[in-house]
Amino acid sequence: MSKGKTYSVQITGLSQGGVFQPHEQLDYDSEWRTRLGDAYANNVEARVICLCRGQNEDLTLRRLVVRYLKDSDRFSLSAWRYSGGQHWQDCRFYSVWADEASAKAYSSSVVTVNGDGTFSITLPVGLSRQNGTSGTPSDVNPASHLRTGKQKPSMSLLGLGHFIWQQSEINTWKPHYVKNRPRSAMWLASRIDSMAQNIRISRLTLSDVLLVSASSDGAQKQKNQMRVRYATENKKRMVAIALLKADATDGYAALQQGHLTLSSPIGFPKLNVSPNVFRACERSFQSELNAWKAGHKVVAVLETEPPTLRFQKIKGRNIPITEAEVIGIALIRVTPRFIPVDSGYEEIIETRLCEQERCFVKPLRFDAEEDTFPDFVLTDVGGKEFVPMEVFGMNTECYAARREVKTEFYNREYGADGWWSWDATLKDAEDSIPPFPEKAS
Repeated sequence: MSKGKTYSVQITGLSQGGVFQPHEQLDYDSEWRTRLGDAYANNVEARVICLCRGQNEDLTLRRLVVRYLKDSDRFSLSAWRYSGGQHWQDCRFYSVWADEASAKAYSSSVVTVNGDGTFSITLPVGLSRQNGTSGTPSDVNPASHLRTGKQKPSMSLLGLGHFIWQQSEINTWKPHYVKNRPRSAMWLASRIDSMAQNIRISRLTLSDVLLVSASSDGAQKQKNQMRVRYATENKKRMVAIALLKADATDGYAALQQGHLTLSSPIGFPKLNVSPNVFRACERSFQSELNAWKAGHKVVAVLETEPPTLRFQKIKGRNIPITEAEVIGIALIRVTPRFIPVDSGYEEIIETRLCEQERCFVKPLRFDAEEDTFPDFVLTDVGGKEFVPMEVFGMNTECYAARREVKTEFYNREYGADGWWSWDATLKDAEDSIPPFPEKAS
């Protein structure tokens, strides 16, 4: 935390608080020390907020934790876990990663923060052809990484999707989101497109070659068309992020026949899928494909070879057809609010949390192999940074062993009463979901 710029800090919820400028945040400043001590002693009522992005009525944003360091007899501040991305990139509390496990998944060069606040990301297959050559390495699957136990030298398409979701805070939920702007497919497209302007891959800004869902009369349609022309003329690979077609019966049949259909693909090229890519998708994302066929929302993150233009004679006329070969597909199951979930049980809990107007984050795995990721974390429990939430949804011998490891970990890290769980394998489990930890007043 020593790196980065120090911004003003606001303390609220106490009889005496106020705003402290950077030059006032000194260990030997008696006023600063007293107020931090008050906040530490009254951590349920107190709110300590970083003002790197200015003041905001939402006092859950950019909250800071006050800690007392007994050995040096001083107080220190740190960002609440899962909130580092809310700060400006030059702020001392900023973090690319929400947790250590995600950061450890990659070598240090896979994601870097540039001086202008943008990100540079390394994918297994870059967006530019080298010397005009084609060819995706036969041993590289852009969608997902094998579990090797080593730091990955690149980020998979699934990791890229998780990175965009986290940086855009799509995996975060607060009750006022419903009132401010309901989440729709077009909202998602706008959010992703905006974030893509801050990501560079193969020296390209991702938004230059990104395709997202569009309406037939909106600005995004023109953006998609312009990007396809650019990629075609300059031999650039493309990335598309959109919901799979709602009609899974037709959509899955088309996928088996070599064509990928997405939701509102206005301005997209025709997306062709080889048998090898389809089989790789089935191996890595069978659960998501099953959820799609069962009627749930699933987002596809895919990479294509540079689009090509050909002409096909239809009813005596030469019709131009732009198409692109898909080289990798990653799938993310999401709720109606586009919160990623790994199972139907998780979706039940996500729905209950939203119905009860709770604030929470869905931690994302990226390409990490750590098994102790909580399924959700509540961020509105008084006096606590967060409360981990775990959904136990399987009843196999292997899973039972994993469950025991997780239980021991949570009890050790947070105490037996410091985390929440639901055993979804019990009879009539949905009728006996434990109450959520009490919400702060």
